Amino acid sequence: MSNLKKKAHIGKECVACGRCVKECPVGAISVHKGMYAKVAEDKCIGCGKCVKVCPAGVISVMPQGKKAESKKRNWYDYLWILTSVYLALGFFNILFSWLGLICFVTPLLISIVKGNKAYCNKYCGRGQLFELMGGKLGFSLNNDPPKFLRSKWFRYGFLTFFMAMFLLMIYNTYLVFGGATLKEAVTLLWVFKLPWQWTNTSLVSPWIAQFAFGFYGVMLTSTVIGLVTMILFKPRSWCVYCPMGTMTQGICMLKHRKEKDYGRESETDSRAFKSAG
Repeated sequence: MSNLKKKAHIGKECVACGRCVKECPVGAISVHKGMYAKVAEDKCIGCGKCVKVCPAGVISVMPQGKKAESKKRNWYDYLWILTSVYLALGFFNILFSWLGLICFVTPLLISIVKGNKAYCNKYCGRGQLFELMGGKLGFSLNNDPPKFLRSKWFRYGFLTFFMAMFLLMIYNTYLVFGGATLKEAVTLLWVFKLPWQWTNTSLVSPWIAQFAFGFYGVMLTSTVIGLVTMILFKPRSWCVYCPMGTMTQGICMLKHRKEKDYGRESETDSRAFKSAG
């Protein structure tokens, strides 16, 4: 059987989550500048592991050529433990929710500085948790997510809505900073207010506690939505429309577009200089 018949094919709706990169036993897949995954057909063995883990369901492959080798696990493969601990700590003391800012700042810094989605590819503990629960524990129906879920208009629309809710949370924190009453409740799914009055917030300023309540609500809401899509579709279907994933992919696209434009300008200037010479 030729290499061409064993080659994996990745559709244009790829969201560059990097799951296929991690699972490929021969290193045949890479994420091109944080924008989409591509296959090195001279390396692909047609094992099909990339098809099983793709949350967007956009990878297809010919029948399996040979058995895939097991992959060595790294330290970052266990970050799902930290995500579980973080969610649990919020029930005992809401102030621990401030630690969740790491999950907001780190992906942005990586995409801005490195120009890739390494956080989504390797370090997303929540994605790992969904994969564990939906894959190994079997809580997922393992269906491909619907096309609208991975469309640009839905992904960027959900990002816009999510950021609007985040800014509203910041505004409420500002009001408490200005003297408004602290609201000891966690808002789930932006609608349901869950009383959270058993936690001690007297050690910090009211606005610090208010931000903690709001931010934990954001993290809990996104986790619940991710769990629902994990059950209905493939384990990491949340990765398809995750606001941070969409944002970092957009940053990568802008960053590499600027680099490409700069390269074209440099090439044009070089040609003009040679002509003048």
